[in-house]
Amino acid sequence: MIREIETKNPKKELSFKLKEARINRGWTQGYLAKITGLSRIYIIKLEAGQIPNPGIKNIKQLVYALGLKIEEL
Repeated sequence: MIREIETKNPKKELSFKLKEARINRGWTQGYLAKITGLSRIYIIKLEAGQIPNPGIKNIKQLVYALGLKIEEL
């Protein structure tokens, strides 16, 4: 399990929460990409905080796949 880190950067917080949820489910970035229809490179960049505006459509796909609620992000 990933240790929780305090952050003031919302982009990094989103990235961290998505990565944490993925890892807690035992999923690879490739598996998450496959079930969401997003590319593995996109997932890698998103988790690294390199996607400044991921877009609500992509966030909804990730949230649904990970069994989260948007409010949790």
